Amino acid sequence: MKKRYAGMVGGIAFSLGILLGLAGGNQRGWQEATARGSSNQRTWERKQVSPAKSKLKDVKKCWLCGNDNRSLMGYFRKFDGLGIICVNNWYVLDMRIRNQGDNGEFTEGSGGTHSGYTSTGEGGCVFSTEQMSDRGLSRTKITYGEDGIFDIKNVQKHLCQTCLDKLIAAMESYGYENEKAAPKDLCIVDFQTLELYSLQEHNISHFIRDYYVQMDVDEEEATVMAVYAPVLENGEK
Repeated sequence: MKKRYAGMVGGIAFSLGILLGLAGGNQRGWQEATARGSSNQRTWERKQVSPAKSKLKDVKKCWLCGNDNRSLMGYFRKFDGLGIICVNNWYVLDMRIRNQGDNGEFTEGSGGTHSGYTSTGEGGCVFSTEQMSDRGLSRTKITYGEDGIFDIKNVQKHLCQTCLDKLIAAMESYGYENEKAAPKDLCIVDFQTLELYSLQEHNISHFIRDYYVQMDVDEEEATVMAVYAPVLENGEK
């Protein structure tokens, strides 16, 4: 397992060098999208979910910034880390990139790799995780469910307007002209800032505070690798 992660770290370092030279940094460029469209003799274009109005009556119960009992975000906000949200049924997965206790305090590592498998229920996402928190590494493989296309009606009653607008912005995707936007119901969340980040097919990476996130996303599944990568001073941590 250690050999596997050594290879993964090497791959990340190599990919990072390439990505830093790419314009845009966090997504496959418009030129690639245009070329893809041209090869199919159809226009490949950016798709944005239409704006929507929140139907939440009490903003204190917002599933992202509030404290509704049906959302675990009130708990996860204690942690300095990242998570993945399966939006349609609001399942929040803690990527556990670093070792932290139940109150958010950083703790001594327990060694080794911790693997897990969980499902959001019938028709939902399936998560397969490998976490090496002692090294600041976390890998999550997501298999989309039958109901894996984002449906804003599932969250309109549960998000305040500010958080709903954030989510809509994170659901940007690409598709052929004259087709409706059909983003996957997934996004990355920063537990500290509550910012949301796109996890769609055109994305390849994000820098989120001291974390580097690399993604491999296709029509059937997504793999997300997150690394704790703070800025070094004089080459040292």
